[in-house]
Amino acid sequence: LAVLTRHDLHAGQVLTGLNAGKHVFCEKPLALSKTELDEIFALLDGAHSPAPLLMVGFNRRFAPFSVRLNKFINNRTEPLFASYRVNAGYLPPSHWLHDPQKGGGRIIGEACHFIDYLTFLVGDLPASVRASGLAETGKYKEDNIHLVIEFRDGSLGTVDYLSNGSKTFPKERLEVFTGGKVAVLDDFRTLELINDEKKKVYRSRMRQDKGHQEEWQVFQEAIIGGGKPPIPYDQIYAVSLSSIASVEALRSGKSVAIPQRPGS
Repeated sequence: LAVLTRHDLHAGQVLTGLNAGKHVFCEKPLALSKTELDEIFALLDGAHSPAPLLMVGFNRRFAPFSVRLNKFINNRTEPLFASYRVNAGYLPPSHWLHDPQKGGGRIIGEACHFIDYLTFLVGDLPASVRASGLAETGKYKEDNIHLVIEFRDGSLGTVDYLSNGSKTFPKERLEVFTGGKVAVLDDFRTLELINDEKKKVYRSRMRQDKGHQEEWQVFQEAIIGGGKPPIPYDQIYAVSLSSIASVEALRSGKSVAIPQRPGS
């Protein structure tokens, strides 16, 4: 079952599919509230073996450049710092994505992509999130924001999600620093890997590859081979909850703790 509907329908349709014993692919976001999240994972945890698989459309972690970058830093022995800047583009306040009931807002509906990417790179779960943003003037709606995510291993990640830029400027840029290494991923078109000895630059020959085909391939392989979910459930839960908590942090001005998945 593929859930590709508006955001407010995702959780209910995922539950329907899982209850029917079907493997489910759900485009992000998985849910708009912690209550919905907990209901989904309670069902998964209580399912009889073999349980159906759940996959969320966090495609960027499966991109070829992402795999290469992760391999470059995966033997690190200290926390990392990663900064992800997103030139998201403007959406008028009347757009359905801004509707808290239908779309959940751009933090939950879109910034979750980049929280997931940082979680993928760190390889550990978010522990807390802080948020700040530009003052609301009526033109924008909680989509010029700065997130700071603390991870359980001591790593730090930031997401700058911005709607007030130019469409002519590249959309995404990631910088990672750890253990004498630096990695720069520029809009999934170039990847620079730098350490104390050398620098390598990789370029996309034809187009951006953000991992859309690869995410379907790994999901298919997991279904056919009876393997584990391609994205660990603890990460799906923590990323989804971090996105929801980011809205709370932005509105309250306080750091919000991210609890681990019940029963994990």
